[in-house]
Amino acid sequence: MLTQKYFVNRQNALNEALDKYFITDEKNEHYLNKAIRYSLLLEGERISPILLFAVYEMFKGRKSVKSLEKIMPVAVALEMVHIATMVHDDLPSLNNYRIRKGKPSNHEKYDPATAILVGDALITKAFEVLTELQNKEHALQCIHILAKAVSTSGLIGGQTVDLESNNKTVKVNILKYIYLKKNGALLQAATDMACTICGVEENIMITLGNYALNLGLSYQIIDDILDDIGALDIIDRDVKERSSGKSNYSTLLGVEIAKKNAEKLLSDSYKMVQNFDNNAILVELINIIKERLP
Repeated sequence: MLTQKYFVNRQNALNEALDKYFITDEKNEHYLNKAIRYSLLLEGERISPILLFAVYEMFKGRKSVKSLEKIMPVAVALEMVHIATMVHDDLPSLNNYRIRKGKPSNHEKYDPATAILVGDALITKAFEVLTELQNKEHALQCIHILAKAVSTSGLIGGQTVDLESNNKTVKVNILKYIYLKKNGALLQAATDMACTICGVEENIMITLGNYALNLGLSYQIIDDILDDIGALDIIDRDVKERSSGKSNYSTLLGVEIAKKNAEKLLSDSYKMVQNFDNNAILVELINIIKERLP
């Protein structure tokens, strides 16, 4: 119950923070801001920001939600980038997903050109928001971390390889690369930025970064398994519409081996954080993903 309250309280605090951006009473920006807020304020798990909060509070101590105001700009920036990547990912020229979390995707609600602008606006705003951090050295470091996560060596790189892999049977190492970049890059950025602000040692930052990457990879492998066995009551069906011509872990390795891969990643994740004090939320994130295993 306490853990559930932790997630709900921090999701609510983030939603309130996000609601302050892209106000629709700006006359010249009304239409675009409305389209931005349509996706930005869509109900979601907010996993990257939650991971940021969890690592920060693991080192600084868990207090009231109000104590998170210091790092709220980082959480907002993370979520803005996450939403931007989903809006772009849904576009007809990429995955052509018509539904996002039970509602029409942004390009379906508005149009593809507007959706492109929505994603661009969210990404650029994310970096502007990071400048709101009071500690300007931390702001610069966080901008660097997030830029790297989005770059051609991060999210964009993963999406590029994913696009190139359409209608091809790819090897598992290529699929792993795609998932680590598309699903793991922002999670790693969350732990890296929290560690930077807390001033922890580099070896700890690396360990938590690997923990984050494992979470992202295991989550996607489980998604693949659920998609392959047709467990649409569990999977986020609107995001995981079957894409003809796309390989996944389950189709390449078989359900049982893919399942063992996910279990190993989660087991390794636990070993990485088991000796940290105040690690309950990091352990709970592992459990949440593990519970999705069929």
